[in-house]
Amino acid sequence: MASDRKTYREGKEFMEMLILLVLLFAVFLYVMIRGAAEEKKRKKKYRSQLKELYGTFRKNDYSPAEIDRISRYYRHRQQKDDIDDITWNDLGMDAVFSRVNFTQSSSGEEYLYDMLRHPKMADGDGKAAVMETHICYMMEHEKDRLDTMMRLDALGYTGQYSLSDYMDYLGELGVRSNKVHYGCIILLLASIALVFVRTSLGVPLVIAAACVNIVIYMKEKGVAAPYVTTFSYIMRMIRCADDMIKLDYGTEMQGYVTGLKEKKSKFRDFEKNSGMVLKMNSATGSIGELLFDYIKMLTHIDIIRFNKMLNIVQKNRQEISELVEDIGYIDAVISIGYFRAALPYYCVPQLTSGRCGQFVITEGFHPCIDNPVANSLSQNRGMIITGSNASGKSTFLKMTAVNAILAQTIHTCAAKAYVGNYYRIYSSMALRDDLDNGESYYIVEIKALKRIMDAAAADSQNPLLCFVDEVLRGTNTVERIAASAQILEKLSETGIYCFAATHDIELTHLLARRYDNCHFEEEVKAGDVLFSYRLLGGRAHTRNAIKLLEIIGFSKDIIQKADDMAGEFLRNGEWKG
Repeated sequence: MASDRKTYREGKEFMEMLILLVLLFAVFLYVMIRGAAEEKKRKKKYRSQLKELYGTFRKNDYSPAEIDRISRYYRHRQQKDDIDDITWNDLGMDAVFSRVNFTQSSSGEEYLYDMLRHPKMADGDGKAAVMETHICYMMEHEKDRLDTMMRLDALGYTGQYSLSDYMDYLGELGVRSNKVHYGCIILLLASIALVFVRTSLGVPLVIAAACVNIVIYMKEKGVAAPYVTTFSYIMRMIRCADDMIKLDYGTEMQGYVTGLKEKKSKFRDFEKNSGMVLKMNSATGSIGELLFDYIKMLTHIDIIRFNKMLNIVQKNRQEISELVEDIGYIDAVISIGYFRAALPYYCVPQLTSGRCGQFVITEGFHPCIDNPVANSLSQNRGMIITGSNASGKSTFLKMTAVNAILAQTIHTCAAKAYVGNYYRIYSSMALRDDLDNGESYYIVEIKALKRIMDAAAADSQNPLLCFVDEVLRGTNTVERIAASAQILEKLSETGIYCFAATHDIELTHLLARRYDNCHFEEEVKAGDVLFSYRLLGGRAHTRNAIKLLEIIGFSKDIIQKADDMAGEFLRNGEWKG
């Protein structure tokens, strides 16, 4: 009977254990299935959102820290004729980047930012035509576009640092040897073998070897762990490339796919070693994982694989850079397509090489302005623009400059037509005091103008396109007009297109032979100011600034005397008190 009860009890315990295991397995299976279903649902929803986004603008709100991170890739690659920081900030190009950016990955947004900072100075290699083919393909093939974007979404972002930063940090590690780690394994195995020969000596040696191995392991893991994030992103890029290679693109994309295959093939060994290394910083707390952690401490197998992966990366830094470019490129290409679809209209620019030529923008507008007023220009020399404050002068300058940059970078203009050369583009517009260096506005301004003058004097096959808003506003009237006239005179030479906005009507007379005169004007009606924002020919002839004083409530005496003084100056060219 006792034996039967014991058997029954053991059978019952076994069944309870079996039921528990089945329940645990069922819970695990449910969690896995539920997780997979939720992820599938998320992907389906996001794909639908991407589809609906096409033809609209996405709201991107980047902090200064985020812009700084995104710009790091460009900082590693910047060249002489890039859009410099003064011009970039003058034109509010961070906002333009945000407007254009529909990318899904760090590689994409960093590549797109780099594109906008790096205008082409020629197209002898035909890359612009290839890019245009790819943009059009992605715009026309919705399924391939969405499939690619979902792969790029899986790639995601690097986090706090750019991939360029991570690669620099890896470079600091250099090539690392596994000799020490193999030595640790041999020492441990030798001490274990000694246990069977001479236990009294072998056991202490095993303990000592284990302690040495653990100490060395913890030190090496501390060095390696921060760089696992880099390996993780590289691995995601490799998988992303693999996924895109498998997509059924048309013949227009075959050149791109072939290049992607070639670069991915260099990282087979990297993939083989990745599984264990990428889990180095993860922890679930499971018993199996804890046991495996002890095995890694004693054998250093993950550190050995880390060093192998590191050495592969160090030997293939160029290939990694090219892989970043290729993936970033296709992300940027799709983003440009989305940008085009969101604009009310756009055009592909007609660009030619050479020092001279007609500069034409037909119904151009600023892409960051909602409900913009379009303006046109057709110039074979510079332009001086006059008009009152808020009439549209600065916006027109920015519209023209931004479209020139977009033409030479993303091959897309916010206009119905764009014809021009490959320009070197500079500006001096939205300047301010440099308090950090103790420089006044005037010093900052003349330094900004000097760099334009230096660029104009430099030997180049590309004409200079420059934009100046309120020349030398930081000094007195007499010296401002005298110096401005000479600077603008110099910037009217062959091979230079200068667009200058000013309140100094005197400059339009002094430089009439060198520049075309255009203006913006407004009307004061029923105590309100009405702006048309339309560019008109000739110099400004209205004096609504004084009328605005009246609207605000200044005394009639001040208004009348100011109006009389201005009229007298315009008639005789002299100021009278």
